[in-house]
Amino acid sequence: MTLGRGGAELAELLEELKQRSGRSYAALAHRTGLGRSTVHRYCLGTTVPRTFGAVEKVARVCGADRTELDRLYRAWCQAVDEERGGGAREEGEGEGADGDERLAEADAPVPQGSSAHEGSAPLDGSARVDAGAVGDAAGSAVPRTYFWLRVVALLLGLVVPSAAVTVPRHDAGGGAPTGAPSRGSGGGGHQQDVRGPDWTTAPQSVPSAFYGMNVSYDTGEMPGFRVGSVRLWHSGTRWSQLEPRRGKYRWKTLDRLVDAARRQRLPVLLTLGGTPPWAAPDGHRSVFDDARSSPPDELADWDRFVRALATRYRGRIEAYELWDYPSSRGTWVGPTKTLAEMVERASRIIRKADPEAQRVCPSFGSLWQQRGRDLLRKFVRTGAYRHCDVAALKLPPRRADGPPEETVTLVKRVQRLFYSEGLGRVALWNTGPDQDVALREHLDARRANNYAVRFYLVGLYLKDQALRRMYFYSWGSSEVPLVVEVVGGPPTEAGRRIGRLQRWLAGARITSCGSGPGVGLPTGAYTCRFERKGSELRVYWTTRGEHRVRLGEDARLLRRMDGTESALRPGRRLPIGEEPVLVEHRSKEN
Repeated sequence: MTLGRGGAELAELLEELKQRSGRSYAALAHRTGLGRSTVHRYCLGTTVPRTFGAVEKVARVCGADRTELDRLYRAWCQAVDEERGGGAREEGEGEGADGDERLAEADAPVPQGSSAHEGSAPLDGSARVDAGAVGDAAGSAVPRTYFWLRVVALLLGLVVPSAAVTVPRHDAGGGAPTGAPSRGSGGGGHQQDVRGPDWTTAPQSVPSAFYGMNVSYDTGEMPGFRVGSVRLWHSGTRWSQLEPRRGKYRWKTLDRLVDAARRQRLPVLLTLGGTPPWAAPDGHRSVFDDARSSPPDELADWDRFVRALATRYRGRIEAYELWDYPSSRGTWVGPTKTLAEMVERASRIIRKADPEAQRVCPSFGSLWQQRGRDLLRKFVRTGAYRHCDVAALKLPPRRADGPPEETVTLVKRVQRLFYSEGLGRVALWNTGPDQDVALREHLDARRANNYAVRFYLVGLYLKDQALRRMYFYSWGSSEVPLVVEVVGGPPTEAGRRIGRLQRWLAGARITSCGSGPGVGLPTGAYTCRFERKGSELRVYWTTRGEHRVRLGEDARLLRRMDGTESALRPGRRLPIGEEPVLVEHRSKEN
């Protein structure tokens, strides 16, 4: 089945709510009065519900708020429209620029005092029809009538036994929540009870480069705590800064940064972007005073710059990212096909000048929004990924200050997009947050310390989704919600904990990760398993609150993020919380 845009978004939103709730399909079916297979089809997108009441029942049981219900209603209306022959709206050509205004309507907030369920209209302005009940928003009274019919249907559908609204309880041993089936368990005679990690592999080393850091200053200083690789962007190294006049290069800053990274054996990812004004005199102004967000008027200027860059830094720069954040008008205004052509041309030049350097496709962002995924999908369809070794993407939580674990949903959604376009599993590098990071308040010390470590742990958890590198944002600046170190100062506790996590896992090989009842943990609890010299290591953490897990008889040592450690009694119940802990087990050889 080929989903239209509305059907795909509806399925993604429902699946995201289900994952967040921690409930199985069977549990949702029990609480909504729908069939388990019906709920499953809704979340997969193989079926579009005939009425919005069915969607709302699932959403409310999953804890959806008003804004999420409004988004679901818009997606459902569009899915119904597509099924009735309306079809998915053709994508615009001005993504990252003029197309943003049209695409953004799909995620625009509903004004206070209005309801998305009354009089919603498609993006092209035509009236929607939902089983004959919803009419044109410009004056029909039918939407209001439908709204009250929907409310009555919802109330009738939610008349269920009192047990249906019982809040799950966690047992003292940290097992599955009481009254909530485990992952894949339906609670009925024909459902499977699936237990085990979310993924398992033969022991594999985690390359040190996985622990990346965005360097935001041009001084040449590197982080004062342990990291594995660096990304250069807000560091005085834009195209417009490296070639301020046609054919006249200034390499001093980049030389200083590359040499400093080499001294610390840190692989460098150099991000290209920021067209010089001389290359696009009439181009759009970018967020940088010295650059344009339009492509160069003559792509030969781009070719010459990339050739000079790759030739000079052959063997010294590990990877080149071939534009940053084309999802925003502030950094890219131009046709997708032009960006794809620039990627292809740069890729061929780099491959010839420095065959060992990795070529990284542009960092698309805004992927929590449909418009952002539409832009990425359109770029995929150009075939540009054939010329890249890696897909760089902005993969933050839904909000810049949200829990890092929300990234799990986003990465799976992106990989599903790639797969639907015939690419299969794509190697991903997470290069940072979306633009809203600049609008968020500083995290308090506790949240900052926990977030910094869990940022990388979530990356390890997503290893099975081909997430290969995590670049934390950012080093050197105090103008971000989470400060790890400012230039000229010592690392914060958050920065020190990033280094401590790497020391915990030095020389260890990862074997599996899992979460929730499937691995004997409460919903919202995570663990990853490692092996080192015949011993098992386990890292535990939660997204919120504290739970207890029963340890095996071979657990011997507990390490905490504050640097302390203590011996463990065999079989004890260990409290785990938002601050990750490491449990070391006795060697199998002893």
